[in-house]
Amino acid sequence: MKKLYYVTCLIVIASVLASGFIITVTSESKTVENTKNSSSVSDDGYIIKAMGDRIVVYKGKGEKPYLETTCAVSSLPKDVQVKIKNGIYFDSEEEMQKALSEFTS
Repeated sequence: MKKLYYVTCLIVIASVLASGFIITVTSESKTVENTKNSSSVSDDGYIIKAMGDRIVVYKGKGEKPYLETTCAVSSLPKDVQVKIKNGIYFDSEEEMQKALSEFTS
């Protein structure tokens, strides 16, 4: 009975931590789709997007890639693939680098 209690507690704690991480990552980034027609996409921001099956980064509203990775979009979970194909906007290089390292590791 005690073992069942500990296993249940462990599952609940793991679920809370996982959902907290997902909420944090989701709230830190904005999809380009939501900001495309908005003035919040600035020349100082960064957009992580797919180019073919590779992840690339664009700076500001630029059309030329700022950074190209060797990471295949198809190797990522489906929900992340969709976000990257739509484009994910970040206000700072630090936020972009953090997300990029999570995608490519």
